[in-house]
Amino acid sequence: MNISLEYGTENIDWKALCEVFRLALLGIREPEKPKIAAENSYTVCTAFIDGRIIGFGRALSDGQYQSALYDVVVLPEFQQQGVSRTIINALLEKLPNNSTVLIFVAPGKQDFYRKFGFGNLKTGMGLFPNPEMSRAKGYLE
Repeated sequence: MNISLEYGTENIDWKALCEVFRLALLGIREPEKPKIAAENSYTVCTAFIDGRIIGFGRALSDGQYQSALYDVVVLPEFQQQGVSRTIINALLEKLPNNSTVLIFVAPGKQDFYRKFGFGNLKTGMGLFPNPEMSRAKGYLE
């Protein structure tokens, strides 16, 4: 499997990326929203095979103290093959050294992120636009 990584947003087919999110069961997205989110991110990394988008991730950062990973997604047929690990490592490499890095993790995926050194927060909290839905999906207590 010959994966190529690209930083930036220039070569992203936003409709194809939305299909990756849908197939990975991470929700239905309209192409304009992920485009705006990616263009406003500190760094973006997209994984391709033969020009086909198979994975994606982005990070926000203040450039000094705080960073956060978002939207790490891989097509189901390429999961469990190191693509997510490659994307996460590529994003972490672009973030400021010694900044705190946070990530929202889909329920049940915590063990995967522990392999990178992430730990559960004792004091983390979230303000969600739809708290009932967030509770139902397991993101809020």
